[in-house]
Amino acid sequence: MKRIRYVAAALCGVLALGSLTACGSSSGSKKTVEFMTMQSIGTPQLKALETITKKFESKNPDIQIKLVPGTNTNENDIKVRLAGHNPPDIWNTHGWSRDRYANFLEPLENRSWAKRMKPLGDDVFKTKDGKFYALPADIQVSGIMYNETVLTQAGIDPKAINSWDAFKQACEKLKSKGITPIVSSPKDPGPNGDLADYILPGVYNEAQLSSLKRGTFDTKVYEAYTSLISQWSKDGYFNVDYTSATLDDVARLMASDKAGFYFRSNGNAQLIASYNPNVKLGLMPIPSNTGDPYFSTGEDMAFGVSKTSKVKDAALKYIDFMAEPENMQELVNILMNDSALTGVTSALGQFEPSYNYWVNERKTKTVPFFDRIYLPNGMYNTLAKSTDGLITGQLNPQSAADQVKTSFESLKNQKSS
Repeated sequence: MKRIRYVAAALCGVLALGSLTACGSSSGSKKTVEFMTMQSIGTPQLKALETITKKFESKNPDIQIKLVPGTNTNENDIKVRLAGHNPPDIWNTHGWSRDRYANFLEPLENRSWAKRMKPLGDDVFKTKDGKFYALPADIQVSGIMYNETVLTQAGIDPKAINSWDAFKQACEKLKSKGITPIVSSPKDPGPNGDLADYILPGVYNEAQLSSLKRGTFDTKVYEAYTSLISQWSKDGYFNVDYTSATLDDVARLMASDKAGFYFRSNGNAQLIASYNPNVKLGLMPIPSNTGDPYFSTGEDMAFGVSKTSKVKDAALKYIDFMAEPENMQELVNILMNDSALTGVTSALGQFEPSYNYWVNERKTKTVPFFDRIYLPNGMYNTLAKSTDGLITGQLNPQSAADQVKTSFESLKNQKSS
């Protein structure tokens, strides 16, 4: 998902206009609705969407839903489509329905299912006046995924890890037993982007967050994060095959009880479990330098309808169909997160015990995903790339922070121009 400056600039201009022409077709007797899923071929998520779509089309023979599989350039793909005045009729907003795409999407707060939205996602989905622009399948409550078998064998209690010093001690125990403490991969922005996105909220205090939101980037504050990752790399906590490791390689390490911690959402457990159905995984909150441990929350799978779609009625009919409990359950069952709508049973799977302990019993606080609230649109890849540089040693804490500041200033200026 490479960031291309001229595309981002073009998108900013289009945002100001807020007027696009969608590409749906209604020629003949059948309406075709293009749905950019952002889900890769063969994934459980895309298979669930295919199942729901077949059911919908059987009940609505006059509508065809064209599911477009995702690529590793999903975010740039949709930017190009929007900048080209040719958005799909429906797309997976992937965390940005309100803060990036609101000008392009049909408001959905008046749909019949809107009253079933759980309040857990209000600060992520809704504007101050209650508007929202996507149908969410789940609420992603993310922390540090761990291999329970590995931690138990090493004598590590995840409930006792309430600081980065305690986390470091756990990593040392794992390393002494020949276990990889932390896994990541540079082959996809996700693992390294999530490392940054999850840890950064605990680096800043409230005053520093307010300053950042106003557009002031302090590299000294950010270096608390870059120094942490740099030190983990020097201490040998990351997988030794990091530079060549794919997402599958990382999943295999977790599945084969050879790794301890993975900073990813619960949905990534699907791939891990595909290599070992008996793997035991858990979820723990993220330590903080400025307060208590927390979870990061945000929109995961959510679907919006282009407000300029030529087949908007058909697209909205499909969205309403997806929102029906039995259909939404198809998606929630494979996402391993809390359901976003009432009437749909959460399917946390093996994360249920640790989720219940931290979220329901301990009432651990949740914070919105850092990049979606405090950074200009488009910085996730920068977070991933700078983190990669820290892990490989190509960047030191200061140069990595400077790289992020440069991107911050550039994107902030584009947004304000």
